[in-house]
Amino acid sequence: MLQVFSLGFDLRRVLLMSAAASWTVAVVGLYLALISWRVAGYPLDAALAPKHLEHSWRLLVSPELTFDRALLWVGIAGLWWIGFARIITPVFRSLALEVSRDERPDQKAMAVASHRLSGLVTGSPPSAFFIVALFFGCVLLWALLTKLPSPVGTGLAALILPLALISALIAAAMLLVTLASLPLMTPAAVIECRDLMDVVSRAAAYVLQRPFRYLAGLCSKLGVMLVAAVAGGAVFLLAWALIYLALVIVGEGELALSSYRLVRRSGDLRPDFITGAAFFAAAFYGSALIWLGWFLTVGAAADVILYMVMRYEVDGVTFDEIMIPQEHIEKHGLTALDTQKQQQAALAAAKVDEEPAKAPN
Repeated sequence: MLQVFSLGFDLRRVLLMSAAASWTVAVVGLYLALISWRVAGYPLDAALAPKHLEHSWRLLVSPELTFDRALLWVGIAGLWWIGFARIITPVFRSLALEVSRDERPDQKAMAVASHRLSGLVTGSPPSAFFIVALFFGCVLLWALLTKLPSPVGTGLAALILPLALISALIAAAMLLVTLASLPLMTPAAVIECRDLMDVVSRAAAYVLQRPFRYLAGLCSKLGVMLVAAVAGGAVFLLAWALIYLALVIVGEGELALSSYRLVRRSGDLRPDFITGAAFFAAAFYGSALIWLGWFLTVGAAADVILYMVMRYEVDGVTFDEIMIPQEHIEKHGLTALDTQKQQQAALAAAKVDEEPAKAPN
């Protein structure tokens, strides 16, 4: 797991993960602004005010569960995941190729996510949840029987209750397995390059066959993420503290203070420092997204390594076996292990050819 830190120091991956974090902020901000405007009734020009966004957030996370609120959460999650999954797919693919030490030609082209790989990453969690929803739908149909006039409705519901209970148990078990196997689905999609059901079934099978090993891997991942958060956050804050100190030393303490107040969105700003403070605040938030991108890259690397470890322990497949997307089959056609074997065979054949030439006449 210590290898994940070195895998995180890649500018392209960090920038892509920063874009994914920016997409998350944009989606949440969009929905909060819409709620502030259309639900809370605030004018459009004031919908993004902090106090109005805070009110919108309280409305969104209200414990009172209604159909409209559930539909809203599904819309937020769906829109977020469609964009987020397509952005992170190249990162996971390049991480898998680097961990496997893939040396096939045109590796950079393979690292770029194809539409098929993006579709696998995007569609695998919804496919798993759709199967759960089918069994839960059976329970909902049983619950509708109670709406029939009594005693017919209650009698039918009582007779079919065992079947509804079985469906509920299956849905609950599948939901737990799906939630537990979510970290393995994206690596399975970019490494195996097969289909949605293969991605879902592989991730679930590895969790079920090695539950304690998987739990230990998750604990290791959480430990690595905690260290990454603390170390990265410390470096980030210390760097900005040095910038603040440098401004104070050169006599621009008021500018530094105005920037600090603008970042915290508290306190009054002097009019002559508003423009400079705005630039410094924008740089601060941009660097925060870069730090968050590095943090997400470390998490993605941990997921890839965890999947490869589980695949090796369950299926005996070594780390250097990475599949190629469908559209690259004709061009590449071989796994890294196959090309390594071909290279070894070619070297062995070359040595055999050299031996007769060296033999005495």
